[in-house]
Amino acid sequence: MRSFEEHKQYLKDLISHYDELIEMKPRNALVSSFLNFIKEEKYKSIRRLRNIREKEIECIYFAKTYRGIT
Repeated sequence: MRSFEEHKQYLKDLISHYDELIEMKPRNALVSSFLNFIKEEKYKSIRRLRNIREKEIECIYFAKTYRGIT
């Protein structure tokens, strides 16, 4: 299983790759055929990354609230 940092980096790389495919000019036939799918997967990856960041912030907040971090 990946650590949170590895998973975050994987998602960032995946989002960058999707951006490259979306912005590619001229697009090849494969990218053109799956453009909507690529966009959906990009937004799913962004959502997953945001969820991880939210969980990290929640953990920090609770740790500080309950004196786990000074």
